[in-house]
Amino acid sequence: MMQLLIIDDEPLICETIAMAFPGDQVISSLTAEDGIAAFLESPPDVVLCDIRLPDMSGMEAFEKLHRIDPKVPIILMTGRGTAGTAIEAMQRGAFEYILKPLDPDTLIPLVCDAAETSRMTRTPAMVPDPSADDQAVDASTDLLIGACPAMQEVYRSVGRVAGQNVTALILGESGTGKEVIARAIYQYSSRAAGRFLAINCAAIPEQLLESELFGHEKGAFTGAERKRVGKFELCNDGTLFLDEIGDMTPLMQTKILRVLQDQTFERVGGSETIHTNARIIAATNRDLEQAIESKDFRSDLFYRLNVYTIKLPPLRERGDDIALLANHFLNRFATELGKQINGFAKEAMDLFTQYRWPGNVRELQSAVKHALLEATGPVIVPAFLPDVIREPAAHESGRVSTSTGSTTNTFNFAEMTRQRLQAGSEDIHRDLVSIAEREIFAEVLRHTDGNLTQAAKRLGITRTTLRARLESLGMSVERSASVTEN
Repeated sequence: MMQLLIIDDEPLICETIAMAFPGDQVISSLTAEDGIAAFLESPPDVVLCDIRLPDMSGMEAFEKLHRIDPKVPIILMTGRGTAGTAIEAMQRGAFEYILKPLDPDTLIPLVCDAAETSRMTRTPAMVPDPSADDQAVDASTDLLIGACPAMQEVYRSVGRVAGQNVTALILGESGTGKEVIARAIYQYSSRAAGRFLAINCAAIPEQLLESELFGHEKGAFTGAERKRVGKFELCNDGTLFLDEIGDMTPLMQTKILRVLQDQTFERVGGSETIHTNARIIAATNRDLEQAIESKDFRSDLFYRLNVYTIKLPPLRERGDDIALLANHFLNRFATELGKQINGFAKEAMDLFTQYRWPGNVRELQSAVKHALLEATGPVIVPAFLPDVIREPAAHESGRVSTSTGSTTNTFNFAEMTRQRLQAGSEDIHRDLVSIAEREIFAEVLRHTDGNLTQAAKRLGITRTTLRARLESLGMSVERSASVTEN
């Protein structure tokens, strides 16, 4: 649940915004002083602040809030006549600005993006104390769990590079935890007081990605109705995480190379040279050396990124870490779902340790949550596990299983909705939409024999969007006509 602070002297605007976020905690303040007091009492995840307030200007309020905690994203609300002030505030550290009258289609994704940025910036990524009780750890903490030699080397690498102001490259299969490692580097660095922003380079079309990274001037392209500050500018003195950088187009690779070389760029449609000292952490699941050979990735960009490389091992090579992670997720999700579970039966854990985990830690996390939703007793037994783990041979022969444990076209959405209502879930819509997307994508990919380009064409979306959705759903294409649930 997100905590949102609104500072605006118009009660109707506060009420309208609150209605757009019915499942979240929304605090409204009609003056800057009240807003600052609410901020001090309980730091929110996101702040929406009007530029014009009765007791002080929105810029003054922003500067005071930003000094208290610069990690909290602040979105400024402005009339068209004060957009210049909002842009100035962004250059000083504001997250974004939005024009009045407010458009829900713009407001909601913007606030959600800010909340995710807040989570990544403020949620610790840490190595747990082996002597501590795992259940006593704050549930909001992302733990780097693993005792195998490969993970111990990862922890040492984080320690070596975190304090150095150099570019870091994280390599690993999808689902191995590259984002958590990036946040650990950030949080152990001298820039931990600054901003951490992440962007998935595979999930955004080229023109929009260029605008996201570098910003744009008003009128730079169709739909550019206002000036925008990009991630490189927002991350000045902070850390920018470029996830899936191996999927960038050649043109974008050239632009990123220039920033790494000169620390300068121009906004799209602009001529002003802007300087940035953002620290870059990049990650990819691709073999970049192979991509260089096939002319899909620039060798000079690779050498710029490859100042210090951290390689994450796949889960199947981590031995006893599978049990450590499974028990950690069990404790974490049991608390979230309000379930009293004592642990895994030996037979269930044996299945976990024998399974190949093509989706790595992300797949394990999904499997544990599924088992908890299915559980009807105090112990997780094999019957509660997804079909793909209980019957891996049938899965590899071409049958598609999802995290619900059902096979294609056997979903009872009404029953699944009731199960999630009973479990107290607050993400029912997202869960069921994800299940439907899994079925659609799996069937289309089977039809196209796993060809992503053809599948994207039949789905009516871009190949980049399809890849991003498959990754977010924990799915991958391993072989012709075989879709794996990660």
